[in-house]
Amino acid sequence: MHEAAQAGALADVPQPRARTPSPLRAVGHSKAPAPARDFDVTPDTTDVIYAEDEEVFRETAVRELLKVGFLRQNIHEADTGLGALEHLAQMQNEGHITKPLLVLLDVRMPGMDGRECALQIQELVKQQLLRREPYVVCISSIARQVEMDEGGGNFQIVLPKPITAQYIEDAFEHLRQWWTLGYGRQLPAWKNFRAEEIDLLAADDEPVCRMSSQMAFTQAGVQSEAVIEVDSEEELMEQLAELQAGDASRPLILLLGNEVWAHSVQEWVEEQRSAQALKRAPFLICTSVDSERIGASTSNELFHAFLPRTFTQKDVQWSLQYCRLWWLTRAVMPYKKPSQEDQWDDEPSDAEELSDEESDEN
Repeated sequence: MHEAAQAGALADVPQPRARTPSPLRAVGHSKAPAPARDFDVTPDTTDVIYAEDEEVFRETAVRELLKVGFLRQNIHEADTGLGALEHLAQMQNEGHITKPLLVLLDVRMPGMDGRECALQIQELVKQQLLRREPYVVCISSIARQVEMDEGGGNFQIVLPKPITAQYIEDAFEHLRQWWTLGYGRQLPAWKNFRAEEIDLLAADDEPVCRMSSQMAFTQAGVQSEAVIEVDSEEELMEQLAELQAGDASRPLILLLGNEVWAHSVQEWVEEQRSAQALKRAPFLICTSVDSERIGASTSNELFHAFLPRTFTQKDVQWSLQYCRLWWLTRAVMPYKKPSQEDQWDDEPSDAEELSDEESDEN
């Protein structure tokens, strides 16, 4: 059971990568109006950005795109999500700007994967920073059929891998409806993620460790009334079950310093998922200040994020940044599209500024 739980945990963890400034940050300074839409939509006048790290799949997909009627000169290839963003920045003022822009993203790629790439694209759309809003398609080997709503992703549609001409034709018909009729699904990128809207469960059998970790997160903006402290595994599991009845639009972070308890949490999460009863999945952060209490061989597969032995507010901010990425790409939770007043400001958040500072250091 432990192995199954660990596998489920790993599937939910964004892969660490070097923090680099987004190539699209400069796009935000351009307030040029979006071009008028031409509703005569055909494959031969549709620009395509295709990101896939395996060359054999890229070659196969390009052949299938050509069968449908796309032109080779309109297909822009990349092997990472970051490369797709670079093409997207370039295509804001190039190509068939009055026609749709199709973005195909493999869900698993080294560095920036398809999920994070899609999130960055949709957040730019949300902030109205793109002249050309793309139709973002996920390509996944897990999918068995074309899916319009695959849960927690920031994609308009999901295609099975390897993609075929028929899958592409199905996706293009959905793109046509989206382009001409405005038909599409709400995306997790529209969910809020603010420190003051996080529920926190601090679990540790040592009061000093429990107190120091939860205080660090309240200093980062988590509301003290949203913090629950537990000092035993039994109480931890009871609180997790009770929190399922809470507000599922609020992220749930579990600060945990005991590896044995992490096994139990992951087993419980997998059981709830299997029974389709999981309403609030916890984001697990290891908060032990004594490295001997955490076994490195298995703990890397049990936690989403770690705080170092002596952590600072910068480390807490990084944990929140990873939680944000997980919340907006992996966590399947209900949400509603925010009002205009709730949308993010154009100014970068503290976490985004921290990301750029770390990039400069690297």
